[in-house]
Amino acid sequence: MKNRFFYLLVLLSFGIMSSVLAQKNVKLQGNVAGLGTVMVYLKKTDNANSKPLIVDSTRAVDGKFSFSRTIPEIDFYNVVAAGLPGQVQFIWDGDLTLEGTRDAFRESTVKGSPLTDSWLKFQNEIDLPYRDVLMNLYNDRQRSTGDTAIANRVAREEKRLKIEQNQKVAEQIKANPDSQLSLYLLNWYWTQFPKTEARAMYDKLSPSFKTHTLAKRLSAQLK
Repeated sequence: MKNRFFYLLVLLSFGIMSSVLAQKNVKLQGNVAGLGTVMVYLKKTDNANSKPLIVDSTRAVDGKFSFSRTIPEIDFYNVVAAGLPGQVQFIWDGDLTLEGTRDAFRESTVKGSPLTDSWLKFQNEIDLPYRDVLMNLYNDRQRSTGDTAIANRVAREEKRLKIEQNQKVAEQIKANPDSQLSLYLLNWYWTQFPKTEARAMYDKLSPSFKTHTLAKRLSAQLK
């Protein structure tokens, strides 16, 4: 009995059972300066069909609002305020706070989510830098229509950058099989890899993630 209890503690400490025990009561408290009294919507994407869903709605009072739910599994959600462009996206893995201003609503900060922090770190270090460079290359090509030398240079550089980015994504997934972020990364990038390689990365993810609705869809795609 003692050995089983110790083993359970070890699993919990390393997050191996994070998805298994994901169904829980969670809360999101928002405070957006200048937002006033408007409707705020909690949304997510249905993992089965990629359709957006309105999960809940509430009315902000003096820029303050909150959502409380029992979530079936840890997943991405986003908050949208009526009349404002953009959204605030986060991974709901516990009790969180959302802070920002009306004028820069989409740049609001979500605190209290280790997974969201990991996702934003990936975006800032791997996703956005490559995206910015690739966009500059595309702009060069657009400005130089008909210039074969520039078109060839852009094509070579684009290929090199995408290979480099995909290698970093694969390294991230392989180095962190017990992080649910790796499941999301594989879902986003698997088409960039040979299917056998993508399947091998999927198989090495923590077994606890295999019951996630996103994992079930991904597994079917990788067959």
